[in-house]
Amino acid sequence: MGCNLGDKSVLFFLGRLAYSAGLVSVADVMRLGFEREVQEERGWFSFLYGWCVHVADRVAYLNAIIQKLEFCSSDMSVAQLVVELRSGDGLVFADSIMYFKAIRDFEAEKLANMQLFLQASAAHLGRHTQFVARFNAM
Repeated sequence: MGCNLGDKSVLFFLGRLAYSAGLVSVADVMRLGFEREVQEERGWFSFLYGWCVHVADRVAYLNAIIQKLEFCSSDMSVAQLVVELRSGDGLVFADSIMYFKAIRDFEAEKLANMQLFLQASAAHLGRHTQFVARFNAM
């Protein structure tokens, strides 16, 4: 069995890591490679967590907009304090509420999917971290 192109690039990468770190043993090279993999996973996890926070903030913001629009729609006298109302503006409020609810529902579904992915990434990172800890204990 020979090496395919992907295997060769991984071997080349490990060789570069070993040379730059001044390592000579295969175990040291592998340890460095595993630790680098864990660092990359932590970076990805951190990015994904930050993105989840961003989307959750967006959902909360959209909920606030919807709440204010519903309040104005149910009590037009409140809306008249802020803007001049014309005939048919009740329909504009209803359309706006539907529009923002559609966006909010999409963002909420996206957040739920991202949270599932975040959980899977946390489990994956945990397995990688345990493997590195076991490897370092050898």
